[in-house]
Amino acid sequence: MLIKSIAYVLFCLVAGGAISAGYVAFITLLGVFDKLSEKLKAVKHTYVIETLIIIGVTIGNFVYLLQLKLPFGLIGYVFFELIGGVFIGCLAGALAETINIFPILSRRFSIRKNLHYALIAAALGKATGSLIQLLLLK
Repeated sequence: MLIKSIAYVLFCLVAGGAISAGYVAFITLLGVFDKLSEKLKAVKHTYVIETLIIIGVTIGNFVYLLQLKLPFGLIGYVFFELIGGVFIGCLAGALAETINIFPILSRRFSIRKNLHYALIAAALGKATGSLIQLLLLK
């Protein structure tokens, strides 16, 4: 039983590392880290950002696969969700800027003078969807 558990832990770590490396490679290929670093004014720390994302994805896979219960309570859960939401928002903004989605949308839908409303609507839609998932779809 001990050998099976050790093998399972090692498999989870290797799988998490492979998934996080693929994730980081894909995002790096798109140039998202460079844009994210520019927006955060942390160009010198791009390597640190990449490393932290790899560590976070690997630990997240480990916790998910082993179905560990983390004793952080509701406050800890809200904190982790908030940090995750901020990260996803920054990443989505950097990805959108990388592929120049907002200029394309503004030309396609003729909303140049009201583009800020479209950005606010996108953010509110994301927040609403996250709240519905968090509160109703447990």
